[in-house]
Amino acid sequence: MATRVDGRALRYQHRRGELLEAVAEYVLEHGVANLTLRRVAEAVGVSHVTLQHHFGTKETLVGEIVEHLLDRTFTPRDLYPDGVSEPGLDMEARLRGLWQHLASPNGQRDIRLFLEVLAQSHYSDAGYAAAVRRSIERRVELTRSNILALGASESEAQAWATLLIALLRGLSIDLLATGDRERVQAAIDVAVMDAERRRRERWDGTAQRTV
Repeated sequence: MATRVDGRALRYQHRRGELLEAVAEYVLEHGVANLTLRRVAEAVGVSHVTLQHHFGTKETLVGEIVEHLLDRTFTPRDLYPDGVSEPGLDMEARLRGLWQHLASPNGQRDIRLFLEVLAQSHYSDAGYAAAVRRSIERRVELTRSNILALGASESEAQAWATLLIALLRGLSIDLLATGDRERVQAAIDVAVMDAERRRRERWDGTAQRTV
């Protein structure tokens, strides 16, 4: 007699990316403190075995979610198609575009989860620290490569990439904590003007003007 297969268990069998999106939405709403694979599997409508097959452990799953969400937040497709720089988009446009994503309701949800996972990585053995580190390193590297395209030196590009990513991340956390959009927006405006001034003074005249 053939074993009956639950259709829900087959729903995401060959659609790992879609499954990751569904799980990410659940985790964004509920956090990671009391997360279990069985609870997530039930919430998104797949079997525990299916979820375990795709992601292995809870720590691996959360690590992928963190990287996925930060990729989405700090590398939006309209500014970074295929995860790379778009020629012709200048520094001011890119910084303001990134901030628009970070300050949006979805961006703020992503930042909230990032903060929780960052805290968990330092106060428990959950194994999330590596995922957070990898994601930050990728954001810095992408920004560094784009600043290099402006004509900056290696050391200057690395320092500026680190500064810009930290500034955007820090101000998005400030906005999440205080809700003071006017004050935080004023700080973004100052940062953008400073970056534009540096581009004009040190890097202007290159073919690709991106951050």
